[in-house]
Amino acid sequence: MNVAEAKWIPQSPSWTGSISSVAQIRIAVVAALVLAAYWGPIRYYLVGQWITDGNWSHGWLIPLFSVYFLVTRREELARCVPKPNYLGAVILAFSLAAYFWSAWRARMAYPQSLSLVGTIFGATLLLGGWSVMRVAWFPIAFLFFAIPLPKSLYVELTRPLRELASTAAAAVMPLFVPGLHTQAQAVVIDYVRPGMAPGQLNVEEACSGMRLMMAFVTLGVAMAYLGDRPLWQRVIMVASCLPIAVLCNAVRVTITGLLTITGHAEYAQGTPHQLLGMAMLLIALGCFSLIGYVLSHLFVEAEIAA
Repeated sequence: MNVAEAKWIPQSPSWTGSISSVAQIRIAVVAALVLAAYWGPIRYYLVGQWITDGNWSHGWLIPLFSVYFLVTRREELARCVPKPNYLGAVILAFSLAAYFWSAWRARMAYPQSLSLVGTIFGATLLLGGWSVMRVAWFPIAFLFFAIPLPKSLYVELTRPLRELASTAAAAVMPLFVPGLHTQAQAVVIDYVRPGMAPGQLNVEEACSGMRLMMAFVTLGVAMAYLGDRPLWQRVIMVASCLPIAVLCNAVRVTITGLLTITGHAEYAQGTPHQLLGMAMLLIALGCFSLIGYVLSHLFVEAEIAA
């Protein structure tokens, strides 16, 4: 007689299945309370600036990346045994105190949004403990890149980038235009070309490269986190984002200046200028990929003869 054998097929672990229904309700309640408390900053300061300010339009992608990071480590997260840690309550209380102080007393938008990251961190540690936090800390910290900097601080950070771009462009442009003489003074480039009246080029705030730098550093940190590399290689890849972004912006400013000086100013503004900025992002990604390739082939494993 044939006997059908029932085989047990292991199921994929589920983190929600490893915690009680009471704990799940507790997580849902805390999440709802945090969302209710921070609805104003999320709606008006974060989402509002993502919509209206092109410098922070990448903010939409940051929460999606954070969720994706958690999904990629869902099996590790499923093996975690939630154990509340009351240090999270201290962090949560401190973050909420900073939020209410900045909202009602100081009336500053940036600390309100920044405290949201601390609140999420504290709530996660309180409800899940260190086992969960070891998996979730990076997706939570990554949310920092979605928070727009204060306008005054942003402008101060763009000025040295503008000066660096103008200095580089002034040094390179004479190599492409015979007889051209340039001199950079802060963010202004004075130029003299034979047969033409002297002129000036001003590196505007929009051409500081800050937007490219923020977007590329964000992407570089994400790629370094997802990559299967030693820690030292990840650090090098993240650190390389800054000089690559500065280099690409200097190239963009140089090309824009050359177009203006040679009488093709119509290609230095509007849609062509935006397309040039997108091309710089592709170049930056190419440089980043090249650095990753070099690091991957920097050391060659030698086979040891038996």
